Amino acid sequence: MLHLPPEQQQGFYRYSPMGLKQRGPARLFAHIAEDGALGYGLTRIYQNLIEQGRVSPPLNLLMQWLESTVQKTGQQVDRLSTLLADVEFLHSDWLNWTLPPGETFNSNYVRKRLEMGQALKAASKAAIADRLQDASPSKDVVPGSERQRLRFYTELEQRWQRERPKVSFIHARDGELSDREFARQRLAGTNPMILHRIQEEDRERLQAWATQDYSVATEKNVNLLDAAAQNRLFLANYPLFKDLTSTDLQLGRYVGNPQALFYGTEQGLYPVLIQLESGSKWVTPTAAADDWMRAKLYTQAADMTHHELIDHLCNTHLSMEAFAIATSRQLPVGHPLYQLLRPHFRFLLAINTRGNTLLLAEDAAIEDLLAPTREASVSLINQSYRQRSFTDGALPYDIARRGLEPEFLPDFAYRDDAQLLWDAIATYVSSYLQRYYRDDAAVLLDPYLQAWTAELGQPLSDRPLSEFPELPDWIPAEFAAKTGIQVDTLPDYPRVPNFPAATSANQRPGEIQGLQQLIEIATQIIFTCGPQHAAVNFSQFDYAGYMPNAPLATYARPDAAVKLEEVLPPVDQDLNQMELTFALSGIIWGQLGDSKLIQYKEEGDRQILHQFQLKLKSIEQEIQQRNQQRINRDGVDYPYLLPSRIPNSINI
Repeated sequence: MLHLPPEQQQGFYRYSPMGLKQRGPARLFAHIAEDGALGYGLTRIYQNLIEQGRVSPPLNLLMQWLESTVQKTGQQVDRLSTLLADVEFLHSDWLNWTLPPGETFNSNYVRKRLEMGQALKAASKAAIADRLQDASPSKDVVPGSERQRLRFYTELEQRWQRERPKVSFIHARDGELSDREFARQRLAGTNPMILHRIQEEDRERLQAWATQDYSVATEKNVNLLDAAAQNRLFLANYPLFKDLTSTDLQLGRYVGNPQALFYGTEQGLYPVLIQLESGSKWVTPTAAADDWMRAKLYTQAADMTHHELIDHLCNTHLSMEAFAIATSRQLPVGHPLYQLLRPHFRFLLAINTRGNTLLLAEDAAIEDLLAPTREASVSLINQSYRQRSFTDGALPYDIARRGLEPEFLPDFAYRDDAQLLWDAIATYVSSYLQRYYRDDAAVLLDPYLQAWTAELGQPLSDRPLSEFPELPDWIPAEFAAKTGIQVDTLPDYPRVPNFPAATSANQRPGEIQGLQQLIEIATQIIFTCGPQHAAVNFSQFDYAGYMPNAPLATYARPDAAVKLEEVLPPVDQDLNQMELTFALSGIIWGQLGDSKLIQYKEEGDRQILHQFQLKLKSIEQEIQQRNQQRINRDGVDYPYLLPSRIPNSINI
């Protein structure tokens, strides 16, 4: 891998100017060096001329042919590099036009992706063939959608040794999405990041619901105000979606801001009520079975939409991209923080750049499967990113902010397993950094570290324009202005909101003041790139890979007089949802703390890493014991935070 000093690296790592007005996450400008910026600029100018009708039809046709040829060539190179995974040359920087040196996938990763893709393609092909078979009028015939699912799962089990979604067994056991399972998934499903305990700021909405007593599980006459005072009420809601209008949603699809209230018992959480829209009537478990099931499924769809856009894509992939860029731009290769963090960014820029095409582009997965339009989805990501302080992603702070401490919620699989890993990472980071920084003064006097922090936390208006792509000096100003990449003025917000958090009144924006703050920052970065991403990513197929449990979108508004089946995605979208959730979680590459990925040169550093590895083995055993108890109690485990199943970086 090519390593260059920061001043040389800065030419390869530039920030994209495209999202500045939208205030979204800082992204890599995926057209490296001056020639990349020039090529992109020329393309943009030509597109503008076409839109203005200033290109003759013959030239337009010629350029369309050239563009198509270039695109096909790029696709063929990508396909060839996947098929010939063992040919190292095809994965070198000789064929890399978009990423900085050393950021592309290696042959080992590409080989695994190829094998997974082949298994997925075979499963999809077989599932479609089964679905298209003529159905007999016999009552015993499995419906087409269910037959499609069964064949898809069977093929993956045979070709990829991937067990069918865990939740499909639970639905088979319970006959449907039961109340107990609906509540359990708030704590141990795909998205454990939403639920919070009812607190003072929720009092107004609670007053509206507290006009009656409720029957919950085995308890009757539950008074909500009394239950809240006893810290037994919990809420899942999605305020980010409250302002979505019909123009923000794709035709025929719906997602809202449901509010689901839960009550804590000795047996766990149980739902009390669901209010699908502000001002609408709420539904309880005693309502007609069809109405109650609809309410749960509308909530599941909102939860999955929030998960895909925010808790997964925004809060792990995109939030870490700025750190990956700044680390290579500001820290020399031999710097201790570079050595500590860099292995946890392996393939992050590659997978995020790939995600631009597979997830965020027009007609890509997000637009194909979710209810919001592509534009609305990107806007939601940008809003959420800017509203969230960096420290909001710290596990202890997040749990306390949501009021989910063990004294209020004794059994919370995500929290309990994640805390083990957070503590282990914090100990590892602390031991490592204390070797290089004796005290706060050493942190303050490290120019590279302070430059790294400033690039991330200072207002952009205080940063140099050279952090963005620059066209060659010989390009006329008029030409440069039309490219869309030339930046003249910068906004006054930082790349990372509230980073680092102020610890004193005289702390300047973008300044890190002490060793403990550095330890907490590095701990949070490694935790986000490892355990946090694992928790929200590798659970997707187990819960959303079975569409009747968690549709990615609903296809009728709550007030529409349609059958329950018409609320759910059609059969082709059912298959697409299985494909996506498997593809996003089908590869586990590189294990957390692996010495092959973290190659320290100093013996003292290697000893600290070894102690971290021993702790991870101990955590593995403890979580396995917990999982056996979970299986005995709930019939399902929570394997996503087993250290052996956590990658060292965000790479899928």
